[in-house]
Amino acid sequence: MPRALSEQETEAFRERICQVAARLYVDEGPAAVTMRRIAAELGSGTMTTYRYFANKDEILTAVRTRGMHRFSEALERALDSPGDGRRRSRAVRDAYIAFARENTATYRLMFEYPESNRDDADYRQAHERMWRTVAAHVEVLIAEGAIDADPAILGHQIWAALHGAVMLEIAGLLPEGYDAASLHTRTVAALFEVARVKR
Repeated sequence: MPRALSEQETEAFRERICQVAARLYVDEGPAAVTMRRIAAELGSGTMTTYRYFANKDEILTAVRTRGMHRFSEALERALDSPGDGRRRSRAVRDAYIAFARENTATYRLMFEYPESNRDDADYRQAHERMWRTVAAHVEVLIAEGAIDADPAILGHQIWAALHGAVMLEIAGLLPEGYDAASLHTRTVAALFEVARVKR
């Protein structure tokens, strides 16, 4: 009889399944994500995968849920860093870019493909947490009197610009001498002008 896995070992194996699924989805497309293929990539039997997830949709939902929580944690830590609102906002930007670079497959799966299993309670919680982080650093700037704007709208404008810059960097399509951070800095400067930056 095989040894029962500890809770930590079980969680580690679930995470490995999620990592493999995200990579397959991004590299080869949705059709590549099958329980049999994931098991083969892990070097385990197909039935082993079913002990952890019921089907591939459950796996993809788990990838997104886990990714959104890790993403939110990174941005929240950055926002809690010392300094004024501008410095903390830059820290959030840097944390965003670092997450996308270090977790590219998960990042792309979080944002690049249509949502599934929206009714999953854990997924909804992760999604709501993630979107709260979009406006949080803008709310800090507003509270300090640096800008005057609707935090949700400006937060989404900044996020859209940053996501676009990150995806262009991932695809290798940015002009020579630019990366996501440098391009986004110029874009945000223009957005802040519209948001009536106070001198």
